[in-house]
Amino acid sequence: MEAKFDNKWDIWYHSIKEDWTITGYEKLYTINTIEEYWKLYNNWDELGSINNKHFFIMKNDIVPIWEDPNNKHGGCWSFKVAESSAQELWNDLSLHMVTETLSSIDGDIIGLSACLKKNNSSVIKIWNKSSENNSLTLLCKDILNKWGLDIIYIAHMPDITV
Repeated sequence: MEAKFDNKWDIWYHSIKEDWTITGYEKLYTINTIEEYWKLYNNWDELGSINNKHFFIMKNDIVPIWEDPNNKHGGCWSFKVAESSAQELWNDLSLHMVTETLSSIDGDIIGLSACLKKNNSSVIKIWNKSSENNSLTLLCKDILNKWGLDIIYIAHMPDITV
């Protein structure tokens, strides 16, 4: 019997660079169990790997746009990594996220995104629900210690008072 996660996680793909509305996104897959996560993990190359596309993993039907009601009071930790390291970091972060061990605040992490940039680097973002929870100390120490990343926090709607 498969153990269900507390939350489901949707894999999204953004294909149209000019269209940042919901019509530019496609939901590809939903993860409800660790077995489904490992199935996806073992088949990322069939999707083209995260270095070739703009992928998102979002919690409980949250749409990967800042304007989604679940996102607009939140933000993201953003960091740039070498293209050669992006898939491994994505795998580390996504496993911590779906098992709810990426943050010390229950329920605050709502998504993860990765996008290849022109200079052989990828930008990876950890999305959270509340921009008030923007301290790096909230993130998993194992990730920070392993990767030693330069990370900035960006509020989705900085003019909104939470």
